[in-house]
Amino acid sequence: MREPVLRIGIVGAGFSGTALAANLHRMSGIPIEIVLIDKRGRFGEGEAYSTPYPFHLLNVRAQDMSAFETAPDHFVNWISADCNAGQLLEDAIPIGDQFVPRLLYGNYLKYLLNSILTDSSGSVRLYLESAEVTDILGHEDQTGLVLGSGKTIMVDKVVLALGNNQPAIFPFPVSDSINCIHNPWDFTAPEEIAANDPVLIIGTGLSMIDAVLTLYHQKHKGKIFALSRHGLLPLPHVDTKLKLVSLGGKDFTGTLRRLARHVRSESLQQVNAGGDWRSVINAVRPHVPAIWEKSSLTDRKRFLRHLLPYWNIHRHRVHNKIAATLTQLTARQLQILAGRVLEVDGGRAKIKLRHADKIMQLNVKWVINCMGPALKMSDTQQCVKTLLQQGYATLDPLKLGFATAPTGALLEASGNISSRFYSLGPPTKGMVWECGAVPEIRRQCEVLARHLLQGKNALTDNV
Repeated sequence: MREPVLRIGIVGAGFSGTALAANLHRMSGIPIEIVLIDKRGRFGEGEAYSTPYPFHLLNVRAQDMSAFETAPDHFVNWISADCNAGQLLEDAIPIGDQFVPRLLYGNYLKYLLNSILTDSSGSVRLYLESAEVTDILGHEDQTGLVLGSGKTIMVDKVVLALGNNQPAIFPFPVSDSINCIHNPWDFTAPEEIAANDPVLIIGTGLSMIDAVLTLYHQKHKGKIFALSRHGLLPLPHVDTKLKLVSLGGKDFTGTLRRLARHVRSESLQQVNAGGDWRSVINAVRPHVPAIWEKSSLTDRKRFLRHLLPYWNIHRHRVHNKIAATLTQLTARQLQILAGRVLEVDGGRAKIKLRHADKIMQLNVKWVINCMGPALKMSDTQQCVKTLLQQGYATLDPLKLGFATAPTGALLEASGNISSRFYSLGPPTKGMVWECGAVPEIRRQCEVLARHLLQGKNALTDNV
């Protein structure tokens, strides 16, 4: 009679799914079979790291990008050992301090998966399935994941590592005569834009910066308009090492408005003392899940409606050289607008500017959707729809994603905590808010991996 094998199905093979598989491989001392399922078949890449362009950089330093919470130097050590990485790095700057190309990070994630696939001495077996989960069958002891091919995979645990929500859709009409790029993560699509074509980009965040950099490096000459409700751009990182700020003992209870005032006050004190406001944002970040959990539903709605754009530009920063490039472009080619689009038709975009009565009309040939992921989770993904319909999952009160327990276990329609369905990363945003970046997701990976491995004794030998 052989030892029971824990079978884990991970749906989604971007950073969240890959990092969880890698953490399970690193931590496990028992026989495990991991089935990693990705409907696009892009294992270890995900959307953010699938760009082929070296000028699309990480917006976090390499020293903070390890896939393992307990091995913070893992990514930097991997870069140092990769003889092909040198041509993409700056010689004068320590590797850990660099904002390396995202394509390099995609290679790192593929390396993590390959390490599991080629490890014949370990107890973990990894299987890759390029397919979409179209149905979920609940059995007494296991769960059947039905794939689009008709194949059914039986597992003990299911982890939904679905990544970001689908791209937000335009909230205005666009005529068929206008060329549109609807997916902001289709990185090569702007190559179809002629050099002199005027372009309207909806959104002024990180996806917009990716699109503008692509146009810039392909020597685009036409006018580029970038519009969002507030017209705010992500703020830059600084070259100098930030001072570590301790917020221990600070009172984070109360409303999010009070917290915003507190952060502004702390930031001003830092600046007046010769420090930097970025240190305060970095210090607040680990407290965000607890702050969000204690906040009322009304407060969370107010945050999304009023504070979110300002949080985003301070929290999601860019390399200062990229910020400098954008500044140069605004002087001759790029125009940042605050307002909303009424319609795009007949080669013209009608725009209502913020705090203005006049309607602006722009000549445009292309519209690029850089609005980012939709804020609310959609049930267009079949596995999400099935989970909700069968009561295996519920959405958080704001419908940003799944309702989950601290371990990542889904909350069922019955009110029970699931013992077989889990999630991590962006689908848990409604519960913890900060869960879309590597430092937060790898922490979730460690917690969930430990939980799954501790539950191994509940397995029975089916042989």
